[in-house]
Amino acid sequence: MRLIKYIFFFILLFSIPETVFSQEAAPKNESPATTRAKKKKAKQKWKEQRKIEMEQKKAVKQHHKRIQTKETRKRMKAEKKKSDKLRKNKR
Repeated sequence: MRLIKYIFFFILLFSIPETVFSQEAAPKNESPATTRAKKKKAKQKWKEQRKIEMEQKKAVKQHHKRIQTKETRKRMKAEKKKSDKLRKNKR
């Protein structure tokens, strides 16, 4: 009889989830003012990052525009024509 009581006790003990025994504190509900401030800071940080990325893209675009001169386009056209001939085995 005593053995049955021990077995029954251990079955009950292991069937209870561990969360009952843990002493975790419940998450605090933050006031709307603090969440708004956090969102504002996150948005400001995103805007700054976006501004930097756009400036970099603009700089790359300006660089490409600057190097695309008439002579460069002529040279590229000639190189393309030459490579097409070589690929078609027409020398």
